[in-house]
Amino acid sequence: MGLASGAVAARVAELRLLFVVLSLVSLGAGYYFAYRRGRGSRFQRMALWVATPLTVFFWLLPLVTR
Repeated sequence: MGLASGAVAARVAELRLLFVVLSLVSLGAGYYFAYRRGRGSRFQRMALWVATPLTVFFWLLPLVTR
Protein backbone atom coordinates (compact mmCIF):
# COMPACT_ATOMS: atom_id res chain seq x y z
CA MET A 1 0.00 0.00 0.00
CA GLY A 2 2.83 2.43 0.73
CA LEU A 3 4.43 2.01 -2.70
CA ALA A 4 1.13 2.42 -4.51
CA SER A 5 0.25 5.59 -2.63
CA GLY A 6 3.68 7.02 -3.49
CA ALA A 7 3.00 6.40 -7.17
CA VAL A 8 -0.39 8.06 -6.91
CA ALA A 9 1.14 11.05 -5.11
CA ALA A 10 3.76 11.42 -7.84
CA ARG A 11 1.08 11.36 -10.52
CA VAL A 12 -1.08 13.92 -8.71
CA ALA A 13 1.96 16.19 -8.23
CA GLU A 14 2.34 16.32 -12.02
CA LEU A 15 -1.25 17.59 -12.28
CA ARG A 16 -0.86 20.29 -9.62
CA LEU A 17 -0.91 23.17 -12.10
CA LEU A 18 -4.12 21.86 -13.66
CA PHE A 19 -5.76 21.67 -10.23
CA VAL A 20 -4.67 25.23 -9.41
CA VAL A 21 -6.12 26.53 -12.67
CA LEU A 22 -9.38 24.63 -12.17
CA SER A 23 -9.74 25.96 -8.63
CA LEU A 24 -9.10 29.54 -9.85
CA VAL A 25 -11.77 29.14 -12.51
CA SER A 26 -14.18 27.68 -9.96
CA LEU A 27 -13.60 30.49 -7.47
CA GLY A 28 -13.93 33.07 -10.23
CA ALA A 29 -17.24 31.58 -11.37
CA GLY A 30 -18.43 31.49 -7.77
CA TYR A 31 -17.66 35.17 -7.24
CA TYR A 32 -19.25 36.03 -10.58
CA PHE A 33 -22.52 34.32 -9.71
CA ALA A 34 -22.52 35.53 -6.10
CA TYR A 35 -21.80 39.20 -6.76
CA ARG A 36 -22.16 40.18 -10.40
CA ARG A 37 -25.67 38.88 -10.87
CA GLY A 38 -26.79 39.98 -7.42
CA ARG A 39 -28.65 36.74 -6.86
CA GLY A 40 -26.23 35.14 -4.46
CA SER A 41 -27.41 34.63 -0.94
CA ARG A 42 -25.48 35.74 2.10
CA PHE A 43 -24.61 32.10 2.82
CA GLN A 44 -23.08 31.68 -0.66
CA ARG A 45 -20.97 34.80 -0.23
CA MET A 46 -19.77 33.72 3.20
CA ALA A 47 -18.94 30.26 1.89
CA LEU A 48 -16.85 31.82 -0.87
CA TRP A 49 -14.96 33.98 1.60
CA VAL A 50 -14.22 30.91 3.71
CA ALA A 51 -13.28 28.75 0.71
CA THR A 52 -10.88 31.29 -0.79
CA PRO A 53 -8.28 31.36 2.04
CA LEU A 54 -8.59 27.59 2.42
CA THR A 55 -7.85 27.19 -1.27
CA VAL A 56 -4.84 29.49 -1.07
CA PHE A 57 -3.62 27.59 2.00
CA PHE A 58 -3.77 24.29 0.13
CA TRP A 59 -2.00 25.84 -2.88
CA LEU A 60 0.86 27.00 -0.68
CA LEU A 61 1.07 23.93 1.54
CA PRO A 62 3.45 21.97 -0.74
CA LEU A 63 5.79 24.97 -0.91
CA VAL A 64 5.88 25.38 2.86
CA THR A 65 6.35 21.70 3.72
CA ARG A 66 9.37 21.14 1.48
